[in-house]
Amino acid sequence: MPLHTSVTDHQAAASSRRAGDHPSSSPLSTPTAPARARAGAAAGVAPAGAPASESRPAVAACGDGLGTTAKSAATAGQSPDEKRVQYRAERYRARSWLSTVSNLARVRDCGRASISGGGDVGLRLGAGSAGYSGLAHCGSCWACPVCSAKIAAQRTREVEHLLKWNADRGGSVALATFTLSHQRADKLKDLRRSLSTAWRHMTQSRAWKATRAELGLDGYVRALECTFTDNGWHLHAHVLLLFDGPVSSEVIETWTDQLFGLWSDGLAKTGATASRARGVDVRLGTGALDGLGKYLSKLTYEHTGGRYKRGRTTEAGARSRTPFELLDDAVATGLAEDWAAWFEWEQGSKGMQQLVWSNGLKDRCGVDDLDDQEIAEQEIEGEDLVLIEAESWRRLYWQAADLLTVAETWGAKSALTWLDRHGYSWKWHPNYQGQL
Repeated sequence: MPLHTSVTDHQAAASSRRAGDHPSSSPLSTPTAPARARAGAAAGVAPAGAPASESRPAVAACGDGLGTTAKSAATAGQSPDEKRVQYRAERYRARSWLSTVSNLARVRDCGRASISGGGDVGLRLGAGSAGYSGLAHCGSCWACPVCSAKIAAQRTREVEHLLKWNADRGGSVALATFTLSHQRADKLKDLRRSLSTAWRHMTQSRAWKATRAELGLDGYVRALECTFTDNGWHLHAHVLLLFDGPVSSEVIETWTDQLFGLWSDGLAKTGATASRARGVDVRLGTGALDGLGKYLSKLTYEHTGGRYKRGRTTEAGARSRTPFELLDDAVATGLAEDWAAWFEWEQGSKGMQQLVWSNGLKDRCGVDDLDDQEIAEQEIEGEDLVLIEAESWRRLYWQAADLLTVAETWGAKSALTWLDRHGYSWKWHPNYQGQL
């Protein structure tokens, strides 16, 4: 079908398509209810609404996360643009699965539900990039493969800015990690309550406040991390500590002992415990930056790596997986145990703040205070080219990443040709002023 460069020509072509000229490769009907899809996912069946050729999406991501080195053979030799396209496709595919299985309504609607009155979705083209406009965004940094990547990228830039600001003023940094003992039967919500209680006890104590003043600790950023192991959920806090001057390792070692006492006392309030060997760890300088970089790399879906290379083994010999690795395994294998753990993660992480800055620190270092939802709703700069009609979008959703790749690689004309050849109805965006 030729490219239609005028509204009249396009409308005629759209009428022809509505008359039944739809290619056999078009996706099927819209997704079924989440409850039915969850049953299909557990059995390894493709969600309703996905293209018929896909019996089970292979949503394993390959390659490096933020600041890490690519380890998967699948991405060896790829250019940064190729990796970006691949990572996006994997994130979109994982989100497609979640649109049928998630217990969180906002996650099910993310990137799928139109927020425009008529249900149309815009295709936007920028400088070397493409995206969609008029879609709902869940803003979940914990349960959405797409939103989490946008949020992690922004948080990484903020922390990098903070570290530069601290270095410019002659300050030093340390990374403290606080953990608690856990067992297979422990519920995530109970571990979360224990960690929060211990943190409040420690940071509200007179000893903490006195030592902060003595050491020149005038700011911190607390990050929460959680993995799923053979021994259940492993929830812990990483805290980037900023000092207004140099601090010796001897002082940090002494302070660590004090911190462990405060941390243990706080955990005891909810019946939790921590070992001295792993309960509190504080590292200065480059060790802090390395540790923070590893944490930030785990916030994105592409950190999952190749399906058979994911996860790691802890010092105790237990297998450890990030929540997105857990999701990837659940989709790949359909194991009920993995799905149950993922659904617990969805509920248990609701409302949990990923990064918490100490009072006034963002203002002092010049970082804008953006919440996760604001970051997720940010769209690429560019011009809306066309509106994809509502019924077509419900089918196109399963190929959304493909259209963006075509638009970025070959341009607007090729994107419209792709839409026509796949039988998707579109119309020029009212604000489009360009020429093809």
